[in-house]
Amino acid sequence: MRRALVVAGTLVVLSLAGCAAPPAVPSLEAVRAERSLTMTSAWLRAAAATEQYIERDWPEAVYPPLEFERWVEQDRALAEVAACMDTILGRTAGAISESGIFTLAPRPTKEPAWALPVAQLRCSVQLVPWTGLYPFGGPVEQEWVRHQLTVALPQCARRWGAELVIADLDAAVDASIYPTSTGRSVSAMQSVWLVAELRLVDAATAQHIRATCPDPGRTLVQLGPAEIRPIEFGPSGGGLTGTDETAVQP
Repeated sequence: MRRALVVAGTLVVLSLAGCAAPPAVPSLEAVRAERSLTMTSAWLRAAAATEQYIERDWPEAVYPPLEFERWVEQDRALAEVAACMDTILGRTAGAISESGIFTLAPRPTKEPAWALPVAQLRCSVQLVPWTGLYPFGGPVEQEWVRHQLTVALPQCARRWGAELVIADLDAAVDASIYPTSTGRSVSAMQSVWLVAELRLVDAATAQHIRATCPDPGRTLVQLGPAEIRPIEFGPSGGGLTGTDETAVQP
C-alpha cells in the first residue's frame, strides 16, 4: 500500500552525507526475480481460470494444456492472437478491419462448436501483450528504489556539487515504479524527476545530471518484460509448483 510520508517543517534534503546503505541492499537481479515470480503467479491464475471456464462451457473440448508462449507488443497483440488462432484451427479465423475490429469468419459445418472460442481463449493466454502497467512494486523492488534514491542518486548528483531534494520519498518511489501520465503527453512517464529537484547548480548542469545520473525509473523501464517461467500447475490449479513466492532474497 502506498503511504504518504509526512515531512515536518522543511523538505528532506538527500545528500551523500548521512545516507548509509541499508544492511542488505537488493540487487537489480533480485528485482528481476521478484517481478518474474509476480508475473508467473498472475499468469498461472489466469490460465487456471481459463481452463475452468473452458471445462465448464465446453466439457467436450479436447486441446493441449495451456502454456505461455511469449510476450507481444501491445499494438501487435490482436494480429498475433489472430495468427495464433489460424494456426490452431488450420484455417482463417477472421479478419481485422482498418479500425482494429476483429470479425470472426463463419464456422465450417464440420468444425466442433468449441474449436473457435477455445482457440481464441488459448491464444489470448499464450500470447500476453506487454504494456509495462503490471502489478510490480513488491518489497524487494521498493527497497531497491529507496536505496537508489537515498544513496546512489544523491552520490551521483554530488559529483557536480548538486543537492537532490525530495519532498516526499514515498511519492518519489511511486514515480520511479509506476508510469504516470503528465500534461498532454499520450505516453506515461516513469521517473524520479517527476517529483525530485536539484539545487545549487544552474539549469544546464541540472539537465546534464538528470540525463547522466541513474534514474531508477528509467532503469526499471529498461528491464522490459518480466520472465514468465514454465511452471506446471499445482494440484489445485494455478498454484506455483515447487516455488515459494516469498523466496526472492536481496
